[in-house]
Amino acid sequence: MDFHRTSASLGRHCLVLLLALPGAYAATPAAAPAPTSAQETVAQVGGQPVPKALLDALMDANAGRPNPFDEENAQDRQERAAVRATLDRQALLGELVTMELMAQEALRLGLHKSPELVAEAELAYKTLLQRDLVRHMLSTMAVTNEDIAQRYQGVPAERQFRIAKVDVATPAAAHAALAALRQGKRLAQLAKRGAGAARPASPAWVMASQLDTGLAQQVAGMAPGQAIERELPQGGWQVVQLSATRQLPKPPLDELRAGLRTQIMQERLGQRIEALKTRADVRLTAERAPQKDAAQ
Repeated sequence: MDFHRTSASLGRHCLVLLLALPGAYAATPAAAPAPTSAQETVAQVGGQPVPKALLDALMDANAGRPNPFDEENAQDRQERAAVRATLDRQALLGELVTMELMAQEALRLGLHKSPELVAEAELAYKTLLQRDLVRHMLSTMAVTNEDIAQRYQGVPAERQFRIAKVDVATPAAAHAALAALRQGKRLAQLAKRGAGAARPASPAWVMASQLDTGLAQQVAGMAPGQAIERELPQGGWQVVQLSATRQLPKPPLDELRAGLRTQIMQERLGQRIEALKTRADVRLTAERAPQKDAAQ
């Protein structure tokens, strides 16, 4: 799930629902909005005040919120403020008024009493709570330079492989190619001769991350000059030959710092969430089995 896009979407489309339809989240009365003074409103719609905070939230949703895993600096804040300054506040206010009108009409028709709407509104509200709890948790996590340096020490150096591949149509063609390679033939020569080859071999340096998982594991265990055959998921067969390997120097710490910091925070966040689950008294209730049709 795209955490930030989802947050913005919920902020844009659900805040009015949650504020204008208090009955839709009656299960969470503590969240009911406080009375709004005249100084805090931006419009009156059918006698109902539209809070300025709601317009601000809509603008923030359109401007985008910072990634809670990133270390935000002054430049980041200035760039976000610049984006916010380009927004058409009056147009967003018009959108908010339209949303308020439609919410009031939904109330008049009693749509806020729909069990489906009540459930959807509660789900949206709790999703917003979950989002802000994650932000709060992350804000309390101090990842030090020592933490990052220690994690960097455990980053393995990347291996690179020079491999050549040729696709063939049948297992027999793959077996024949391997036999020819053992007799000293070159893979490129085999490809030129055909043997059911779909395309010529193309020696290239690749990293394990650029290969599919199965092939990466096989290549990692091969010696230079060794070749294998394998069945392709999309059909057909492939002969792969490893000609050389080399060790790439580990990138400097500064290049990996942001990614390592995010990795540490994600792990700590996962640990906190698991701790919540461990402490919680959770009892799952079995859903009632649907009754069989009486006609059967």
